[in-house]
Amino acid sequence: MMGSFKSGLAWLLFASGMGGAEAIIRGVNLGGWLVTEPWMTPSLFNATATEDEWHLCNVLGKQQCLQTLQQHWSTFYTRDDFVQIKAAGLTGVRVGLGYWAVDLLDYEPYVSGQYPYLIQAVQWCKELGLTVFIDLHGAPGSQNGWEETGLVGAIGFPDNQSNADRTLHVLRNLTTEFQKPIYGGVVTNIEPLNEPIFADAQLKAFYTQAANVIIASNTSGVNFTYHDAFYNPPPWKNYDPNNVNAVVPAARTTLDTHQFWAFPPLTNLTTTQILERICQYAQTMDPANSHIPPTLVGEWSLSTGYTANSTTDASQDQAKRTWFRTLFEAQNAAYTPNGPNQASIGWYFWAWKTEYDIDAWSFRKGIQYQYIPSNVSNMSTYAFPILDNGCINTNFSYTAPASSNASGTSTSSAFGLSATQWLQPGLAVAMVGLVGLL
Repeated sequence: MMGSFKSGLAWLLFASGMGGAEAIIRGVNLGGWLVTEPWMTPSLFNATATEDEWHLCNVLGKQQCLQTLQQHWSTFYTRDDFVQIKAAGLTGVRVGLGYWAVDLLDYEPYVSGQYPYLIQAVQWCKELGLTVFIDLHGAPGSQNGWEETGLVGAIGFPDNQSNADRTLHVLRNLTTEFQKPIYGGVVTNIEPLNEPIFADAQLKAFYTQAANVIIASNTSGVNFTYHDAFYNPPPWKNYDPNNVNAVVPAARTTLDTHQFWAFPPLTNLTTTQILERICQYAQTMDPANSHIPPTLVGEWSLSTGYTANSTTDASQDQAKRTWFRTLFEAQNAAYTPNGPNQASIGWYFWAWKTEYDIDAWSFRKGIQYQYIPSNVSNMSTYAFPILDNGCINTNFSYTAPASSNASGTSTSSAFGLSATQWLQPGLAVAMVGLVGLL
């Protein structure tokens, strides 16, 4: 609960994006586009039976690989996708890029050509009123050995300074380019490494170097956004990459955490346990002035051990759509602030789509079949009330419609609450007061 009508009204203005305040971030990842992943776009990899972009290009050769990927880059995401993303009430996109788009050595089998598509995406976002979060999904040597880095295998990034130097060169290039006035400040965040999993001391040493590149080399306010390396946000309390004795987080820094329920051992959790864990996360991030840096959940999905990647089509499975809707709204509530001065500042769902729209991982499919609200910035399209602790009311009775609406449209009367019903106690009062002021 807010302490007074005045503070409740101020928060309402912030949360609704009125009065010039910064709106909550509700974004989506453009996964599988400028860095490819076999599970997201299997048709690119089926003929070669390869497991990452390095080996795909190594088998195809540079000329054929470039032709193959240019076809993919130009068709997998087009302006129509960005228009749909905007229409879904989303406020921004997170775009992964491999280092080889900027810094490619002759012996490396990768091909470059992604950069013009990134520039085009940023320009579309400027036109449509979306923000852009650029993350370095793949670093030289691989920062985690997983397919999304472009190279499956050993974690080679920390093995030598050359890998760090090349990455810093890429970050300097991106920062210099996207702070230019032509982009209108659309690029708000640059992340030096996606999901690094190497030694803490080495990682923090690199983060210091990266922060100095991203923050020092731009005047447009681009945030240095660093991944929590799966430690979760609380251990990063008071983090300042240039001051180990800091008592407050550094300015112009943002923490990125990824919250998934799709991988062992969390796949053993029941639905009740998952919702409890999500609520616990919300309460960890809710205390005002916690000194946890401003935090984005940069990746999350609807995949769990309970549903796996989905053997039954959600469009034909009412129970699955009911669970997906509950899980979506629980995470949305937990990953966004429900009061001022909290660590949470928003989220980016993974992902807008996959090649075959796997239901637990495709935002657009969720809208189409009504297990994701039709407009995530319009609270009247949500189903569950949110409690004062920042969690959904799991006692609220909700069942997905018996038949899904494949048109991609829905009305709040089908399953949602009115805006006043959705707002927390106290904020509804503020809404009444606000109406009288307009």
